[in-house]
Amino acid sequence: MNENEARLVYKNKITKTINLALFIASCVLVFFTTFFSALLLIIDGEAGSIPQVFDYIFLGFTILALVFVAVRTGLMFVHGKEGLSRARYHAIDIVKLMVSGALILAHLDLGLGAFFGNIASANSGLNLFLRGYAIFVFALEVIVFIYGLWRIAWIKENPERIYGTLAVSKADSSRAPTKTSSKTPSKSPKPVEIEATPKAIGAIDADCALGCSQAVRHRTLNPRCTGSNPVTPAI
Repeated sequence: MNENEARLVYKNKITKTINLALFIASCVLVFFTTFFSALLLIIDGEAGSIPQVFDYIFLGFTILALVFVAVRTGLMFVHGKEGLSRARYHAIDIVKLMVSGALILAHLDLGLGAFFGNIASANSGLNLFLRGYAIFVFALEVIVFIYGLWRIAWIKENPERIYGTLAVSKADSSRAPTKTSSKTPSKSPKPVEIEATPKAIGAIDADCALGCSQAVRHRTLNPRCTGSNPVTPAI
């Protein structure tokens, strides 16, 4: 592993850790808001504040945010062996926007109820706390929502910066077009046929027709000179 790959792996670990921490913080906020909305409904009911429209609207938006958190949890942690696909990453970003949108509407309703309605009207200290809490969470969720919109638009323009290091699922890889070679297979050249002339064919047939003894040319042994000691005859 070279230096660039090690830096990329380290950066991915940091990014995953930050995303997991933000996810846990979002879950804690949604659970706390849901519990707090139910508690406010009980407090205002015992105080006899009629009507409790802002309390019910606040509780409804918090429950909706809780449902979106459950969907986001399923998309993030329930998947096959192939890992998260690009479509699933995009769906997670969309659900994050839905969670932020539900929390924005919930705390907008909480602020309106604390300032102009009857949410915690019997308790001035709690009413002041709800005003500050609603303004703070509303501003925070608006920033998160705007960042989420910017992130989706940025990923759409630069997909390789986000998805280049992510594992692509087998479903995505199977949908990817396979490159086929445009080169035509090279044809082997045909062997050149040499046509033998009738004379060559006749010579070959004549040689094949002769036997071993007929193919050897016999000569007589004639000595070069005669004498008492004849020399070895020359062939």
